[in-house]
Amino acid sequence: MLKEKIFSMINELCDSTQKIIFQKHKITSEFLEMYIVITKLPSVNIPRFRVYKGLQYESSISVEYFTIEEDMFEAMVGKVEYND
Repeated sequence: MLKEKIFSMINELCDSTQKIIFQKHKITSEFLEMYIVITKLPSVNIPRFRVYKGLQYESSISVEYFTIEEDMFEAMVGKVEYND
């Protein structure tokens, strides 16, 4: 049910097809389930990504999302060069 809620939100927020680049499903305890999906948004000028996070605790479900640009995505996956 959690996965379906996330994909329903993905379909609701974007008319065109988003490329899914990451998915993770995890049950962290007996009552807490987490599902994360990262998609690459179709964009001409600036590559953007959207992160969807769904949590289910017992019968309560919450789904959130936020959009990041390419430099933030690269920082998340460890591809950014930085000076100390």
